[in-house]
Amino acid sequence: MVMTGEDEKERLRRQRKKNWALLAALMAFVVIVYIVSIIRMGGG
Repeated sequence: MVMTGEDEKERLRRQRKKNWALLAALMAFVVIVYIVSIIRMGGG
């Protein structure tokens, strides 16, 4: 199966969206770990 230019653009667009979603999830995880560590160090 040969991909046309439009199919390739759509695939790249979907991949870019997936990459941004993964980045957002990783950043949320980092923020949660940071907040939990600050709370634990503070004795709260």
